[in-house]
Amino acid sequence: MKKKVAIIGSGNIGTDLMMKILKGSDELEMAALVGIDPDSDGLRRARELGVATTHEGLEGLRAMPGYGEIAIVMDATSAHAHEVHHPVLIADGKQVIDLTPAA
Repeated sequence: MKKKVAIIGSGNIGTDLMMKILKGSDELEMAALVGIDPDSDGLRRARELGVATTHEGLEGLRAMPGYGEIAIVMDATSAHAHEVHHPVLIADGKQVIDLTPAA
């Protein structure tokens, strides 16, 4: 059974990762793409591909009906945002993968 994944960050990194998962991961299933800009290209693209989206950040993700089924959350935001997201997601029982740029 594939593990459901959400990606926080609808910019280039998050969108590219979403596309890679959609194109052929044997182990991961895209559950949601999360952003903060309702007009972002990444969220638009996800919606066109049938992926659930929210532009309401982490709280929007947590309010989604399928949130309980998501096993892994990949955070492709900023280091500051990740510091906020990480403890909340861990408390919710999610495996968190930090994809924030080193710089």
